[in-house]
Amino acid sequence: MTAGDYVQLSYKELECYTDSFSERSYLGHFQFGKLYHGKINCLGWTQHVLVKIWEVPEIYNYFDGDNELRLIDELILLSHEKLTTHPGMVKLYGYCLEGDHLGVVYDFKPFDSVYNLIPKVRNLDAAHLVLDEDYNPKICDFGLITGGVFPNRTIFKHHHVIGCYGYIDSCAFYAGDFSDKIDVFGFGAILLSLIMKRVYTEEERLRSAPFVFKLALNEYEEYEYGSESETEVNRPKFSVVHQSLAAEPGYCPDDGHKLSMMGVECVIGLGSERPNMKQILNSMLKLNVVKEHADYLGVNDAIRSCENSP
Repeated sequence: MTAGDYVQLSYKELECYTDSFSERSYLGHFQFGKLYHGKINCLGWTQHVLVKIWEVPEIYNYFDGDNELRLIDELILLSHEKLTTHPGMVKLYGYCLEGDHLGVVYDFKPFDSVYNLIPKVRNLDAAHLVLDEDYNPKICDFGLITGGVFPNRTIFKHHHVIGCYGYIDSCAFYAGDFSDKIDVFGFGAILLSLIMKRVYTEEERLRSAPFVFKLALNEYEEYEYGSESETEVNRPKFSVVHQSLAAEPGYCPDDGHKLSMMGVECVIGLGSERPNMKQILNSMLKLNVVKEHADYLGVNDAIRSCENSP
């Protein structure tokens, strides 16, 4: 499938879908632009869509043509046979490439972005993740695609780091390490942001505040080496879970400890010391909260397989 297999849209059509990019339609930002709720009205029926508009970023390095390359990459990626039916990927409806106006439209009814939900559930630059009304996550931005469908990504040798601040292992990136461990780091950073209910804001960036994962690592080091006033018997297990989450009915302190350690292990200094995603998945399947809701999550078979594995 090529770009010609999708609907080529005008910027005027994107304006129509989003009520002229109104505040009411605005969903949130991503690294290089904005996301909007959209509606396509035709002959009495309405199709809900997600509209993504690229803009020249204010805080990320940008070179002429960068956004055009990202749009083309996205058309290639989302038309790949292995991804067109992937449950975690948005489905592309059409695209706009009209002068300086660049955008894509996804066949997806968005509820909110993970970025917006962290403080609401009870602002993570996991602005790449959107949720449907059943809270199923979908990836909607692909600024650091490498490997897989794109086995030869030499283009990134000429680009500066374009990951979200605090959510990319910049040391590994500059070293040219595009192994799975860079994904593990990103997962750990997002996990820590979720359980700590912390977001790295633009205000914090301007005052050079520590990233969320750095805060977690500092707390872990303080726990391990900073205090000798409590004996191991009396000391509670290490946890960075926000107190409002810990106060929720049904909260399991053991799960909080395991999730905290999982996040820390994912962002530890050396990639060789981090777990792989299979190990992370197995650890999550062993959480009490997952076992209690296994039927709803549809993971009974996976839990049994995990328990039977050596």
